[in-house]
Amino acid sequence: MAALTRWGALLAAGTLAAACSTGSGAPPAGGMSGAPGTGGEASGAGGGAPAGSTGSATGGSTGTGGSGATATGGSAAASGGHTGAAGAAGGTGGLAGSGGAGTGGQSAGTGGGTGGAHEAVDAGRTDAAHTPDAGTGLPGTHNPVLPGYNADPQIALFDGTFYIYPITDGFANWASTSFSVFSSPDLVNWTDRGVALNLPKDLTWATAYAWAPSIIRAGSTYYFYFCANKQIGVATGTSPVGPFKDALGHALVTTSEYGTQSIDPYVFVDGSTTYLYFGSGTNGIRMVKLNADLISFDGTPANVSPSGASGTIEGTAVFTRNGTYYMQWSEGDTRNATYRVAYAKAAAAAGPFSRLGVILQEDTTLGVLGPGGDTVLAIPERDEYYMVYHRFKIPGGDGTHREVCIDRMTFNGDGTIVPVKPTLLGLQAAVAP
Repeated sequence: MAALTRWGALLAAGTLAAACSTGSGAPPAGGMSGAPGTGGEASGAGGGAPAGSTGSATGGSTGTGGSGATATGGSAAASGGHTGAAGAAGGTGGLAGSGGAGTGGQSAGTGGGTGGAHEAVDAGRTDAAHTPDAGTGLPGTHNPVLPGYNADPQIALFDGTFYIYPITDGFANWASTSFSVFSSPDLVNWTDRGVALNLPKDLTWATAYAWAPSIIRAGSTYYFYFCANKQIGVATGTSPVGPFKDALGHALVTTSEYGTQSIDPYVFVDGSTTYLYFGSGTNGIRMVKLNADLISFDGTPANVSPSGASGTIEGTAVFTRNGTYYMQWSEGDTRNATYRVAYAKAAAAAGPFSRLGVILQEDTTLGVLGPGGDTVLAIPERDEYYMVYHRFKIPGGDGTHREVCIDRMTFNGDGTIVPVKPTLLGLQAAVAP
């Protein structure tokens, strides 16, 4: 389980990790379920507002949009580039309102909303006004952010470029055989960088069920943790886009080796210590310290499942903010519309964690079903956090036809996470690395 994240500690180590989730209830054919999402949309307390697109012909929805303050902006009527005006400075946690000026944005008549309070994004919009192209997204929006069917996104930031490592969806029983990678300078415009790891070609111990990757960097080496045939492996490479080479010649964690499903790896760097979290099902989450080689364990994986959580939990993601450790996970079965994300806080990476509540769930008024499998992008120096997650394709999607989305997340004054409202607009302005 897991998608794009940057933590202060990870930056110090030159690494970034985010969990993806696949695997729910582990049906024999590979029941996969997305990782947990975190976040909450900015509620107007933010900095400059992302521009809402103002359609210059017919069809421009007027639903409110933006992340933070109320600056307006929009796509140019003919040239199409998002030229949204920068929003005025505001309170804490606001998204810088830098409207990208490039070509290829919305054209006149495709509609868009005027910038407003972020919690009201998509207000007044209807699914009928947004007919999706098969797996390629909704006209006039930035959710989904990737073309086609993808799920369980892992997000990372390396050397000023954002990367998403999703699983390729659209296969019966999630039987994908390879991992791809996408890159972006701004979280809005994404480029397919091709296959990073091909299971039949690059492994000797597994050929299918490419699920839920996670990635970090140590020195000049990238460590890519992944699921294959319901086992966890690790591969290495010298570039964030691969190709990655199997580091062990066998699985790092074999099927159900530690009492939980051996899927959904998430690697978290805490100062000089690196931890691996994994697991799915009713037996909970495991955590183990990695040795300095990052391909072996220092000890035996321990059960760190959050108290108060029940049923299938999976897709763990862990990050820190202001000295507090946050754990997120997906609950339920990724094939169900009610799949959702919950979270907990603790004073240490090993917990103890106690479930605090749901922070991402379906919104039937928008047609958003089964959201989960997320990871978090953290930009701690600006106190900005973004949730990268999947949901069913709109319309007509299901648990094997999912799409990757990004929405802003925020926190209350006591450090609790504001529940994220999944949007159709997504991010309406470029985000600086």
